[in-house]
Amino acid sequence: MQVDLKFEIINITAMPRIEVEKILNVFLLRKKKGYSQFELSFLMGQRDFYVRDAEDPTHTLIYSVPFNNIFREIFDCSIEQIVPDITNSEFTIQISVAKDESDSAVYKAERFFKDGRIEIIGTISPEQKNLLLESPSTVSEQSVKDWVLRQISSGYFSETKNALQILKDCQKEFDSAVRPLFIANALKACNGTKGTPKVTSKKDENGRFVFEA
Repeated sequence: MQVDLKFEIINITAMPRIEVEKILNVFLLRKKKGYSQFELSFLMGQRDFYVRDAEDPTHTLIYSVPFNNIFREIFDCSIEQIVPDITNSEFTIQISVAKDESDSAVYKAERFFKDGRIEIIGTISPEQKNLLLESPSTVSEQSVKDWVLRQISSGYFSETKNALQILKDCQKEFDSAVRPLFIANALKACNGTKGTPKVTSKKDENGRFVFEA
């Protein structure tokens, strides 16, 4: 966060407190995992900027109940880490906004406790699609691309696979964390041109994008 930003408190009226806290919980989980807004959207099976819009406090988009189990799979966490305890009245959530040098909105989320303590949850702003956050992964993008091509040749994509399934199988192969962006890029590159195989995407019955060849 830049120290020279001037934040002003905003009133969040677009959604209930439980939804605001849930979005912030998921924000913290994705940052800890090293996933960008795009990467989490990809793993959720949603459009590119789904998470970016959800993390905008002035937006009306929320994470609906069916995403709870998807988040548990993505972050390998308990439901309590995702869904807040709304009976906890020990603190209130305050959101402030400022504009950065590019005139983009930067939001600061804080907890204000009854005993006077203030805890900064984090700052949220729109992220570039190709952003790479700090990650424990050491697997190169080329290695991921080669793996995807091998899977196409082996018939792996003869049955539809969602992005999270693909990530887990790729990580199992490398026995290491893998950047979701690298998988997304590899799948996009398989478009049937210049001799490349073709992987297509479509939405399944649950509204998640899935991939097949």
